Formats: sequence, C-alpha cells, structure tokens
Amino acid sequence: MTKALPDPPMDCLVVNEELSFEDAQLYISHLIHSASATVWDCCDHLQPHDRAKIHAVWHLLEIAKTVLNRTIDCMPRT
Repeated sequence: MTKALPDPPMDCLVVNEELSFEDAQLYISHLIHSASATVWDCCDHLQPHDRAKIHAVWHLLEIAKTVLNRTIDCMPRT
C-alpha cells in the first residue's frame, strides 16, 4: 500500500532534556549576542537603504537581549 502523504520532515533541532531553565536563558543570550554581531558586520557591505533595514533588525535583537538579560537578573539566586 502506498502512502497518500509522505512523512513530515524530522525536526533537526534536538534540545538536551537535561538543560536547565537558567542554562537555556544564558544560551539564548549568547545566540542573540552572536546574531547581533553578525547583523552589525553585514552593515559594512550594504548600500545605505539596505543598511537601514539591517539596523532595524539589530535594534530588535538588542531589545530582545535586554529583556532576556533582565529576566536572568530577576531570577532568584541559589
């Protein structure tokens, strides 16, 4: 018998089940920081009208980083 629909693609992202909430937040912070640095480096190679779009993305990443860092700061110390 032939399937009418193929199997959905497998999720290529695997999250460590042992990862704590705190470590996940720190990892997200590092990812946002890396994305911000990458976006900033891209600005050097773009025309001014495209650079404005990249600056907007950079600002959104900075806002996300600030909010995430605030959540880390508000966590109870153990």
